[in-house]
Amino acid sequence: MPFRHVVMFQWADDVDENHVDGVRAALDNLPEQISQVRQYVHGSDVGVAEGNFDYVLVADFDTVDDWRTYRDHPAHQLFIAEHIVGKIKQRAAVQYQTPGTRDAMDVAQDQLAKYLAELDDDIS
Repeated sequence: MPFRHVVMFQWADDVDENHVDGVRAALDNLPEQISQVRQYVHGSDVGVAEGNFDYVLVADFDTVDDWRTYRDHPAHQLFIAEHIVGKIKQRAAVQYQTPGTRDAMDVAQDQLAKYLAELDDDIS
């Protein structure tokens, strides 16, 4: 059954936008280095609600073992050492199994459509 990893970061006070740009670029490169990654999306919070984390990553894998390979992969460990250690106030993560019948992008597009419809209703 497919497996999803979600991790959120709250940046330390001294982290600037240049560092976040470096995080973004480094994360963009990880799937090319770790073949077990099936879907990989990440980005900064858009700031529409108080109390949110600053950055999120959602990664999909075929199996728990594929996630473990990703977790322990030297490229991932180097990313953590260079971009995360000492740069965050808080981290939250969850791993869970996902239904194998729906593509992650289809789910995301459905959720985005619902959100946009809610925004449209609020504006009207």
